Amino acid sequence: MRDLKALIVIIVLTGVVYWGVEPYAHSVMHPHVEPANFDFAAEDLTQAKAETAAAQMAFDMTDADKKAGAQKLLDAAKANEAAYKEFWADINSIDLSKGDAKRGEELLPMAGCTACHSVLAASMPAPMDAKDASQAYGVNPPDLSNIGYLYDEKFLAALIKNPTLALKVGHKFDDSTPFPMTAFAGAGGEVNAEIADLVAYFKSIAKDKMDDKEVFVEACARCHDMKYANVFTESNKQCLKGYLGATPPDLSMYIRSRSVEYLNNFLNDTQKMLPGTGMPRVGLNQKAQAQVVSFMEQVGDSKKAERESLGWYIMGYFLILGIFAVLWKRKIWANLH
Repeated sequence: MRDLKALIVIIVLTGVVYWGVEPYAHSVMHPHVEPANFDFAAEDLTQAKAETAAAQMAFDMTDADKKAGAQKLLDAAKANEAAYKEFWADINSIDLSKGDAKRGEELLPMAGCTACHSVLAASMPAPMDAKDASQAYGVNPPDLSNIGYLYDEKFLAALIKNPTLALKVGHKFDDSTPFPMTAFAGAGGEVNAEIADLVAYFKSIAKDKMDDKEVFVEACARCHDMKYANVFTESNKQCLKGYLGATPPDLSMYIRSRSVEYLNNFLNDTQKMLPGTGMPRVGLNQKAQAQVVSFMEQVGDSKKAERESLGWYIMGYFLILGIFAVLWKRKIWANLH
């Protein structure tokens, strides 16, 4: 009976730690955020409103002698909300169904895209090699061949129209320190119609199918290494450090230190998960993002399924062992009495 009481105490304490203490600690270290939402307009507006509400609450609770600083933060939050509201209203007004891929192809050099980017699918090489480009811009500009596969058309339109807002790097770049990729000013025609044409063109030249490694390389390898898969960035590491504020980590084992849920939310919106980070929002569509996470699992946690199934076998083993131990103890003590 004493052993049973001890077992009950252990079970209760373990349950308290597992369902009480650990979730609380996790909630402090990693506050809850809304799950990844591939409706970027809705997500950005929801987050901007939440930030304004938090700034308003902080202002209301601030002492009178410190109101000036709180007011400045509140004004910035309101301005940010207004900017995103106007930006996504503009993007949503673009009729992407009317985009003409042929006109988009003709617009590409006139719009200035090929001054920085390669389009290898159209036999357009980059104007500079990766090292020189990263020294000029901080990071090697991506090849544009498959952006129609990586991004949904609305986010791609947003990325062309105003990359600073779309990638959520406005906290790092402003008029005095402009983002390397400038906002699209048009090539002489109606700007939104030209954006629709460019989106149509990028969709027309993109591959229909890409494997997980290809997607990872195009989405992540301009900044990150993954040495376990022999993937290494071509950008200059010192330039990347200056561009991002820190040297991007090798992602070989990142899946082990971050959960799949965390990675999905982080790739979807870096600022939501790590406010103030220098890493731009990746902005992939749902399929491409799943492929990136899948590749990270393949490289960094290929034994996950085997490890999880082995855990059940081990638990079963100890359960059976425990039953035999109790039966053996009862037999020994029965003989002693």
